[in-house]
This record gives sequence, C-alpha cells and structure tokens, in this order.
Amino acid sequence: MSNFGGKRVAAIGAGRSGCAAAGALLRRGAQVELYDRKPLADLALAQPLADQGAVLHAETDAPPTLQGYDLVIVSPGVPPSHPIFALAEQADVPVWSEIELAYRISPAPIIAITGTNGKTTTTMLIHHLLRTMGLKVRLCGNIAGTEGDLTLTEAAEAATPDEWLVAEVSSFQLLHTHAFRPRIAVITNIREDHLDYHGSWEAYALAKAKILANLGAGDWAVLNGEDAGIQKMLTLTSLSSSHPSPHERGQGGEGKPSIIFFTTAHPVVPLKDGTLNLAEVPMPALRGKHNLENALAAAHVAAILGGTVQQLRDAFATFKGAPHRMEFVGEWAGVRYINNSMCTNADALENSLQATPKPCLVIAGGVDKNNRIQQIAESLARHARFALLIGRDGQAIGDALTRLGYPSWEYAATLENAVGRGNGARARAGETVILAPGCASFDQFRNFAHRGEEFKRIVAEVNR
Repeated sequence: MSNFGGKRVAAIGAGRSGCAAAGALLRRGAQVELYDRKPLADLALAQPLADQGAVLHAETDAPPTLQGYDLVIVSPGVPPSHPIFALAEQADVPVWSEIELAYRISPAPIIAITGTNGKTTTTMLIHHLLRTMGLKVRLCGNIAGTEGDLTLTEAAEAATPDEWLVAEVSSFQLLHTHAFRPRIAVITNIREDHLDYHGSWEAYALAKAKILANLGAGDWAVLNGEDAGIQKMLTLTSLSSSHPSPHERGQGGEGKPSIIFFTTAHPVVPLKDGTLNLAEVPMPALRGKHNLENALAAAHVAAILGGTVQQLRDAFATFKGAPHRMEFVGEWAGVRYINNSMCTNADALENSLQATPKPCLVIAGGVDKNNRIQQIAESLARHARFALLIGRDGQAIGDALTRLGYPSWEYAATLENAVGRGNGARARAGETVILAPGCASFDQFRNFAHRGEEFKRIVAEVNR
C-alpha cells in the first residue's frame, strides 16, 4: 500500500510517533482517526491534526471494530496483548509501525541502527561521521533524550533523494514492519531486555532480526561479530547459512546483501585511502570496550560510504557523545560525577562500570524489568566501592549484595537522597559518583531522560 488517498486509517496512540504518522497520512489524502486512552485535554500534540481533518477519540485506545478501515498504525508502546491486534486479524487489516510508513514515503535511503545497548551512541556517531565526510544526513528515529530529534516519518517527509536518514529503531517499532528495507542495517548487540513486553528472548531477537528481513542486492548489514545474541539470532534467519566469519567482509551474492562482521579483536577498518586501527585512534567521548564496538560499527558504515582515514580521525576527535550515556556532569572537590541514566539493564550496567574511573560509588536501582537482580548485584560487588540503591527494586538489590557477602551498600530510596549521601558522607577526592541504574525508571520518573536531568540538577544543587 503506497497510495493513501481515501484510505481510512486508525492510529493507535497520539504520542510523537502516532501524530507524525497521522500527519503524513492526512497530507496524502487519508482519512485518519486517532485513538488514545488519555483525556482530550492531554492530547496537545494531536490538536493541530484535528484542525487538519483528523478525528480524535480520547479516553479509548481502540475502535470497537476495524470493519471499514484499511490500515492500522500502532505506536511503539502498544503491547502485543492489546486487543487491536485481534481486531486487525479478524478484519484482515494490515498493522504497521510508524517506521514502516516512513520507509514507504521516504525519497532518501535509510541507515537503520538497532540493538539492546549502544544503539543511540552508534546512531549519533554515524550521523557525526557522515556529516564530517560532507554528506547530507538527518538524525532521526527512536533517539530519546536528545535535542531536536525527529521521528523517522518526520525526517522522511522533509528529506530529498540526495540525503541519508540515520535512524535508531527499536524492537517495538521493528515488530510491525513488513516492507521496511534500510540501505544499511546495523545491529550493535542482542542481550536480554524488554522481556516484559516480548515475552521471551526469542521473540525479542526475532523482532530485532526484522531489520534484516528485506535486505537485498546493494544493501549492507553491519553486525557485531563478538555478540553471542546476534549469532544466535542469525540461526533463526535466512542469513544464517551465508554470513561470513567474524571480522570478514562478505560480498552479497545474487539478490543478497553484503555483510560485515566487526570485532574488537580486529579493530581495523578498510577505507578508500588506507586502513584505520580504531584501537589506536583518540576517542575522548568513547570510553570502554563497549564503546569501541560502537565506534567500529559506525566506522564500517562510514567506510561503505567512502570515508577517508583523516575524516574518521577528525570525527572521532570531535564527537561529544550522547546525553545520559556516560555523560560527564562535572567535578567538585575532586569528585567526578557521571550521568549514565540510559543504563537500564544488567548488561549495560556491567559495560558502563567496566569503563568507569575507579574507585566509584554507584547509584543503582529502579524497576528490574528482566529479572536480573542477581546479575546487577554481582556487577556492583565487582566494581563499586559503595552502592547507593534507589527505587522499587533497590532494596532487593541490596539484599542480593548481602547474600554475596558485600556489605558496602545503603538503600537511599530516592535519587535526591542518594546524591546527597554520596556527596556528603561517602565520596572522597579522586573518586567517581555514577548514576548507572541497571533498571528502568518508570517507578519514580517519566523516562530515563527525566531521571538523568534530575541527577544533573541535584548534583549541581548539592555542590553549590
């Protein structure tokens, strides 16, 4: 479906992605109805669409039937258990995510990046590298917590054919794609995450794998060859029988994409004017092995598009990093403060603490959405001089630390208490206080970005 004139569309969810999709469809002649469980007064983003002809249904997030509809657009937060999917199956109505619509209307090629950890840093780094190379690029997609971010649909509507759209895409968005075909697809890693949404690791991995589903001749897949989750995921896809060994560059056969596997064991990137060993390149904003993986993914994308050695050196030297991802907040009385609020699972916690200057005091806790309290506790016991625990599952993490024989922890309950305790009673000159929750934020905050902004505000206040 590419001609939307006269089509009747139900958009489920009137947030950023739902409103972006609804607006694009309205401009293409569709009859759009927006559904959201919030009251009408809270649907500020949708009000301009009503003026353009959209019908708003507040305090309900689905029509009673889909008879008479031609298409459903679902927002990323709509869970698989939502009744809209049964209704769509009964009425034989296709269900798309916003990025599926974006792909179908975009005149520009798409570079899509997904993964459990590192995808935002990698997306922003690819955008920065390509800009340094002089290419016309737009940063877009699921780039939460960054300034000036665009949905993929918004970027697609504004793009011209000579641009590149560099888009972070999530498993929630990929789940409801059908024709979505990026020119370059990047997967940073696949760990256990969002199991409360997908139900199993296999379902989560298969959703991620949809970024590769439609790749063909002329397309590229850039994959982390060291990640066991990606290797396991590949066995579930059609690429499993033809992908090259790690750190090989496999040229696509007839109708097949080309595939690059990158590894930190072989951090050399072939460029049009030579090679670049990223292990020897200064990258001030990219500490730790996990960030070397992110840098390798981005560098291989730049190599595909003709980057030079000097262009990449310049880009890595000037990259400032992504907000809420190992973000240096400041130093007071010899104590460094780092905001890593985007650390929302146990694997991200381990990676970030490996890269944190020691000794460190770690503020951790929130909502453990993947049943990984033991793993979180083990990382804290391994790396933290002291753990300040917050949120719904903070006490459970502390209890796990006690069972490990690790006594240096305190349940501070709130972020404000934790920063105050770390600043006033615990941290010493030469040490680091890092917010690395290892958990989701929605028990006490709107999202991880809100948590990170609050951390920075509190740190500044207590150090006045």
